[in-house]
Amino acid sequence: MHPARRIAAAAALLAGAVWIQPAPAWGAEEEELALGVRTTEPVPPSEQQARFHLPPGFEIQLVAAEPDIHKPFNLAFDTAGRLWVTTSIEYPWAAPTNRPGRDRLMIFEDFGPDGRARKVTQFADGLNIPIGVYPFRSPRRAADGTVSGETWKAIVWSIPHLWLLEDTDGDGRADERTILYGPFDHTRDTHGNQASFRRGFDGWLYCTHGFNNDSHVTARDGSHVDLNSGNTYRIRLDGSRIEHHTHGQVNPYGLAWDARGNLYSSDCHSAPIYQLLAGGWYPSFGKPHDGLGFAPVMLEHAHGSTAIDGALYYNDSLWPQEYQDTFFIGNVMTSRLNRDKITFTGSTPKATEQPDFLSSTDPWFRPVDTTLGPDGALYIADFYNRIIGHYEVALTHPGRDRERGRLWRVIYRGTNGVPALRDPRLPENLDGLVGELGSPSLNRRLLAMAAIEDRFGAAALPKLRAAAARTLPPDAARDAVQVSVLWMLHRLGALDNAADPAELLAGLREPGDS
Repeated sequence: MHPARRIAAAAALLAGAVWIQPAPAWGAEEEELALGVRTTEPVPPSEQQARFHLPPGFEIQLVAAEPDIHKPFNLAFDTAGRLWVTTSIEYPWAAPTNRPGRDRLMIFEDFGPDGRARKVTQFADGLNIPIGVYPFRSPRRAADGTVSGETWKAIVWSIPHLWLLEDTDGDGRADERTILYGPFDHTRDTHGNQASFRRGFDGWLYCTHGFNNDSHVTARDGSHVDLNSGNTYRIRLDGSRIEHHTHGQVNPYGLAWDARGNLYSSDCHSAPIYQLLAGGWYPSFGKPHDGLGFAPVMLEHAHGSTAIDGALYYNDSLWPQEYQDTFFIGNVMTSRLNRDKITFTGSTPKATEQPDFLSSTDPWFRPVDTTLGPDGALYIADFYNRIIGHYEVALTHPGRDRERGRLWRVIYRGTNGVPALRDPRLPENLDGLVGELGSPSLNRRLLAMAAIEDRFGAAALPKLRAAAARTLPPDAARDAVQVSVLWMLHRLGALDNAADPAELLAGLREPGDS
């Protein structure tokens, strides 16, 4: 069988995707078309913007483009409302590990009414195909343990380690680099690496390990993981501990939490979305499970593609009701954001396919990551390229673009034309951060929880207990506060693991509170 046909047939068989039998004789042009090599030429961002299609009431805006970024990989927001983006010009060829790469970690902020970032900062350069990124702020501690102010930091994957990058002098650029974990394997694959960093309710940072590489990593406390191809794991921010979370998936790329505390991933070549059950096993190109069977599937459809990424679960109140409990995933082969409605039977989620949320008539549009900002807008990393496949098309193919990349923002204007947006910045003080624990935006709640732990620690306990005891109406805001406080007490070591949560909350409230 022709190699291109064999790849397409195998992908369709393993992923359950729809595959149309090609014509008996393939020429070079037909073969490239089947593998997703675009025949059009690139267009400037203004022209690309006009080629998007969204539901009524939504608008897409350009946040940034080349040369401020090249090929964006992952997105993450901080509590100051800034968007951090890993961007590469090296991919698909890693730089030698004995010299700096040419890749960067960029920060975009001060978004204008048109969405454009009016301030762009290069936090770090010299990186080597950086993918996962997680920014945070915490006290700056001297060698003797004394605290001298706060510093911005970022955990970043750059071949071959997970690094802690730190701005110690406050000039907006990283001046210290420390290895947190690694080395991880990158020799088999430069795109199936450490990605999708998402801070959990429990304070751990959750990560994906992509296709093909075989990593064996030990943390400072002796904890160890063996990660062969697709897996997920979690780490402590200080480099002290690493733990396996789930086994399998082919190439997970994209993690998302829902307000119930469920973690999900998008995956290539198996199923577009999975609920990740701790310790669960998932299909991965014929690999066996642990004898107990694979974890349940959420959906049977494949959205017409085996290249799925950038999972996003809508957990906010600014968009219409039909988008609540909705999953958005990037489809880099069809140049779309697919949409699935999530319904629950008990604690079991099921995904029902909905009309696509976003499509483009510019086939270079490649949505590789998405995130919901603290302002309530949806942000998209566009790998803008003629070629997206790592294996399907030769890495030496001259059509691979390494210069262009775009960041997009989708906002909801409704029928009155007023953008449904919040101030992207979270409060600086502890009272304000505790107040954010009742926000209708899960993203803001998770950012606030992280900031309370990282910046204030045990000193926040009195205000957390007071927040749980405060009289509130029995609505979603009260539920959010209660759940958030329980998690914070757990994270700060003040929760008896044997205590019943309902009894604990009852004890925190003053007598007579409803």
